Amino acid sequence: MKLRRKFATVAAIAALASVAPVSSAIAGTALGGGGASFLANMMDICAAQYNRNQTYNPNTDTVTYASVGSGTGKTNFANGTYKFGGSESAYSSGAPAGLVYIPLVGGPIAIGYRVDGATPATAQVRLTGELVAKIFAGQITNWNDPAIAAANKATTVKKKLTATSTGVTASVKKVGTKVNFTVKMNAAARKKFSKSKVVITRTALGGSPKIVLSSAPKATLTRSIAYAKNTFYTVKAGKTTIGILAVEQVKDGETITFPNLAIRVAYRSGGSGTTNNFANYLNKSFPSIWTKPTNDTFGTAFPGTVPSDGSFQSASGNEGVSNYVRDNNGAITYAEISFLEERNVKAAAIQNPGKKFVAASPVSSAIWFEAAEVSADGLVTQNYTNTAADAYPINAISYGLASKTTSADNTAVKSFFSYFISQCAPKNAAAVGYTALQGAILTKAQAQVAKISAG
Repeated sequence: MKLRRKFATVAAIAALASVAPVSSAIAGTALGGGGASFLANMMDICAAQYNRNQTYNPNTDTVTYASVGSGTGKTNFANGTYKFGGSESAYSSGAPAGLVYIPLVGGPIAIGYRVDGATPATAQVRLTGELVAKIFAGQITNWNDPAIAAANKATTVKKKLTATSTGVTASVKKVGTKVNFTVKMNAAARKKFSKSKVVITRTALGGSPKIVLSSAPKATLTRSIAYAKNTFYTVKAGKTTIGILAVEQVKDGETITFPNLAIRVAYRSGGSGTTNNFANYLNKSFPSIWTKPTNDTFGTAFPGTVPSDGSFQSASGNEGVSNYVRDNNGAITYAEISFLEERNVKAAAIQNPGKKFVAASPVSSAIWFEAAEVSADGLVTQNYTNTAADAYPINAISYGLASKTTSADNTAVKSFFSYFISQCAPKNAAAVGYTALQGAILTKAQAQVAKISAG
């Protein structure tokens, strides 16, 4: 909990600096919620800021959140222990009457690892999705497995200065210390992508995608940025990848030599929305390896019986599995990325369906969710065949759990959730490893908030 509190403390200090003190004579509603640990770091920030914000919280309500896992969160919200819940998975049974799912924030489920003795020590490990499936199924048990070594060979991206697709031509040129982009769109392309953005991302060796241009379609778009070695650029119009450009041959990945070291898998001990989303990715992407439907419980989703020889270790929450990897050489886990970053645990680059290795980040997660669909009840279905070159493939959406029943408590929850998605997440999510909602998912989230306490 100490590491989580640093986020809340920073957020509270920022809020105090900009908002006048609230009189202790005014007492608002105590909004006690809890659930998903995936959501906890973001929830700490938003609760701390909301609690001190007189503009958005004029009734001086006090929000608290217990990081207890999605399973407990759903149970405690249904039985009335919590006034709101947090989860990355839907109820399979026992949902309370009048339930409203509210998408709050997304983010990557990163694959954290510790491999002392790998050389070069600073290189980022790369794993194909199949390797992830086999490691977490107990089929690959040592870091020096030939299949892991094969995924970690230095490769290159060839020099490519121009790409054309669907009426869009993108070009790049290095001029001195600058890299200059030009994107030309014919009339048909401008019409086709009229409701979309033209986006260019840059990806450096061992890094995650960074957006360098995001613009509405125009006949000609230009952008100039600083040159950086070993960097390639992905150009997209809407969901269509126009091409990958590079001003020179780019090193992509490093050759890593792995030690003879047993893999130790850390997984969530309780009901977990993070587990549900991770197992769903494995089952939907590699059904011949992960043969069972997804579940909040790792042991139930696991293809067989979880090994009891010490190669698999359960731990509580995103905090627990991240701590285990930090403290144990050879360990690997799945966790929301901010928990790994807090503990200086490295995260692997994962190969996506487009066969590109991508690091977990708010940007690469947001690109993945561009291909997702959101249903009438607010639940998001991910597209596990998304081939966007710069999309990270293992992600989750955190939902708030609230009620349509009209009450003072539910009205207070409605106010907090509205603040969360409209104010707090857009301003704070990316800095701490989360992905603020965008597009259709954000629009649906706003509509779901309107249903809370509406009868």
